[in-house]
Amino acid sequence: MTDENQTQNDEDFDYGCECAMALLNEPTEDRLNDLIDELDEDGMIATEVVYGLLATILMSITSEEDDEEEH
Repeated sequence: MTDENQTQNDEDFDYGCECAMALLNEPTEDRLNDLIDELDEDGMIATEVVYGLLATILMSITSEEDDEEEH
């Protein structure tokens, strides 16, 4: 893999994280639809974007569970 490909993968992953955070901060159906439209503009979503989305959502769920256990 070239440095250029890795840089694009990192940017896609970061973008997926940003999209997930936007959805977590504003969990509405409209926001979800906006993100789907934005991500699916080219008819494909990069794998790294999906990884970023999933990683961010999983980290959020895990931190919420940890907070509940502390109380």
